[in-house]
Amino acid sequence: MNTYIIRNLKLLSFFIILILISCDNTVTEYSGDSRYANIFPDYKDIVIPPNIAPLNFIINEKGTNYHVEIYTENSKKIVLQQTSPKLRIPLDPWRKLLMQSKGKVLKFDLYVKNEKWTKFATMKDSIASEPIESYMAYRLINQSYIFWKKMGIYQRNLENFDESPVYLNSVANDGCVNCHAFCNGDPQKMVMHFRQSYPGTMLWASNKLTKLNTKTNYTMSAFVYPAWHPGGNYIAFSVNMINLYFTANRNSFAEVSDKVSDIVVYNLKTNTVTTSPKISTKRRENSPTWSPDGKWLYFISAPEAVEGSLQSRNWTKYSLLRIPYDTANNTWGDVDTVLSSKQTGLSISSPVISPDGRYILFCMTPYGYFTVFDKLSDLYILDLTTNQYHKLDINSESTESYHCWSRTGRWILFSSKRLDDIHSRPYFAYFDKTGKTYKPFILPQKDPSFYFTFLENYNRPELIKGKINLNPRQVRDLVYSQAEDVNFDTSVNVDALSGATWIEKHPN
Repeated sequence: MNTYIIRNLKLLSFFIILILISCDNTVTEYSGDSRYANIFPDYKDIVIPPNIAPLNFIINEKGTNYHVEIYTENSKKIVLQQTSPKLRIPLDPWRKLLMQSKGKVLKFDLYVKNEKWTKFATMKDSIASEPIESYMAYRLINQSYIFWKKMGIYQRNLENFDESPVYLNSVANDGCVNCHAFCNGDPQKMVMHFRQSYPGTMLWASNKLTKLNTKTNYTMSAFVYPAWHPGGNYIAFSVNMINLYFTANRNSFAEVSDKVSDIVVYNLKTNTVTTSPKISTKRRENSPTWSPDGKWLYFISAPEAVEGSLQSRNWTKYSLLRIPYDTANNTWGDVDTVLSSKQTGLSISSPVISPDGRYILFCMTPYGYFTVFDKLSDLYILDLTTNQYHKLDINSESTESYHCWSRTGRWILFSSKRLDDIHSRPYFAYFDKTGKTYKPFILPQKDPSFYFTFLENYNRPELIKGKINLNPRQVRDLVYSQAEDVNFDTSVNVDALSGATWIEKHPN
C-alpha cells in the first residue's frame, strides 16, 4: 500500500472519529438495566490522574451495536458508536476532557443494542487534581524462567501509549539486565546492571554514560540493589551472595536467598565505595532506601545464615532498620530498629519512603525478601508519626511486589499478579492526604485486549518525570566498552565482620 493511500486512510479515520464526537448521536429510546455493564479491564469506581492515557476497555455484553458517552459536569461529551465491543477512546478529546475536569466525576454511559438499546448503570470515576509522572520505566521478562534470556528495559509514556526500548539484551549475547533505578524520578540520573555477558553497571548522570566494574577486592559481589541519595551524588547498594532454589511450595515455587549481604555507599564524584561496620555485619543487610531529606539510610536485616543450613538461609525473617549518615563528613550514627519481624511475625522487604517522609511502603511475606514469586506477598504501610502499620486494602489474593511513590506522594505504582496469578502487571492506586488508598487500576493499553495475549512480566516499574534520552545504540556500545574500576575506601574498619565485605583490621 503506497504512502498516498495510507495518508488518506488516516485522514478518513480521523474525520470519522471527529464526526462521532461532535455530532448529536444520542440514543433516545432504550430500556434500563440497573447493573453495571461487564467491562475489561475493570475501570469502574477508580480515581485516575488528569494526565493518564485513555481507559480503553472491552464491553463484555452481547450486542450488535455499542454506544458510549463520556463526560463530566457541564463538559462536552465524547460520543462513540460502533459495532465492535472494543472501546478505543480518541486521545485528544480525552486529554482535553480530563485536564479541564480536575477534581470532578468522570461518567460513562454505556448502551448495548440487540433488537433494542439497553442502557446500563452509569459508570463513575473520579479525576484527581494531582497528575502522575509522565513516564514509567520497567523491565520486560518472560515468566518462570521460560525463554528468560529475552529481556529488556523499556519506557512507556503514561499520557499516551508510546513505548520504546532503552536497552535490549539481544544485542549482547542475551546477558541479564536488571535493577534500573533513578534519582528522584529524574530520567537523566539512572543506574542499571549488566550481568553475565559484558558485566558492569551503567551510570547515566550529568549527561555522561559510564560503565563501572563494581566488584572490588573487598567485596564478594558487584553492586546489586540500588537506592539513589536524594542529593544525587551518592547511591547505596547491597552486595549479596545470592542463590535460587525451586520448590514444591504452591505459594512460592522459587526461593531467592542470600548467604551473606551488606550495604555499601558509592560516591559518584570520587568513584569510591564506602561502608560502616554497623551496616556490614554478619547479619544480612539488604534493600537500602533513603529518607527524602537524605539524613537516614533505611534497610532490611536478617540473622546470619548458618553454614550448611538451608532453613536458616531461606526461612528467615527480615526487620526494618535505619542508620543516620552524614554524607558531607562520611560519618555514621547508630542503627535503630524501625519495625521488627518479632512485632509483625512476617518478613519485610522493599521499603520505600513517601516524598513527605511520613510513610514507609513495603511488602511483607512469611519469610525472605524476594517477593515476586510469593503469592502471599502483600503491601503494608507504616506511619512514622504514629509508628503504626497496617495492611493496605489495595491487596489481592495474588502476589503484590515491587512498588514506588509518585513525587507528589498521591500515587502508588506497584506490580500485581491478580489478573491471572502468573504475570506481573503494573497497577496504580490513589493515596490521599489522610493516608487512604483507593481501588487500583491496571496500566491502560491502546488495545484493551492486550493483556489476554501479552505473556511477559512488567518487572520493577518505576515512575519517572520524563523520557530517558538514551538511544539503545548508545547503551549497546557502552555494554561492549571497558568498565572503569571503582575504588574501595580501605580506611573503613570492617574487620571481617561479614562474608560479603571484609577488610583486615589495621592498627590504631
